[in-house]
Amino acid sequence: MPRHCDDWLDGLQSGAMTRLRAWPVVLFIAQVGCASRQIPAPVPAEVMTLAPDERLGVDDVFETRVFLEGDLTGLYRIAGDGMVDYPLIGRIKVVGMTSGEVQAMITEKLKDGFIKNPQVTVTVHEWNSRKVSVLGQVLKPGAVVYFSNMTIIDAIAAAGGFTGIAAKNKVTLRREDKGSVVSRSYPVADISEGRAPNVAIFPGDVLVVDERMF
Repeated sequence: MPRHCDDWLDGLQSGAMTRLRAWPVVLFIAQVGCASRQIPAPVPAEVMTLAPDERLGVDDVFETRVFLEGDLTGLYRIAGDGMVDYPLIGRIKVVGMTSGEVQAMITEKLKDGFIKNPQVTVTVHEWNSRKVSVLGQVLKPGAVVYFSNMTIIDAIAAAGGFTGIAAKNKVTLRREDKGSVVSRSYPVADISEGRAPNVAIFPGDVLVVDERMF
């Protein structure tokens, strides 16, 4: 109950109205009126039960920053052989590693004869090796690049949004789980307006937007 309602009800109980025989009825009406003014809680996002694999793949782009070393700071795209060329330490293999593992490796290599105590951070900018397919009634059907914490709303937006004949509340999500494909329909229009919880998307997911039935 809002704080101003608590204060008002306390005053109502302790004031002159408490001396009237009808005060319990008045108090009940006041409590109902205050309760009806409470703001409803927002719809929570659907819980992500499985974190996507955060290991780097071919064509992914990561940024390395080294404190006070501008020449060692930059963006690096992983080549087809899983390698990148890094200043001072040369060509290193990073495919299949997490950003934390790449950070630790670069730090150790820079310590080995180049920088006494390098402070290195590595963050992923583009997950180009990980795609989500969005098919059917969207403006740009096909694969879209996955990014961390992507939702079904993000994926539809990355595909250009709905066409004019899309069934916005009938979007099928297909996901492979332990060798089998699981399908479920989601009301994306309701999600976008806060009437339903958002849905987490994983790399490899397929979204199919049906055509609206006229």
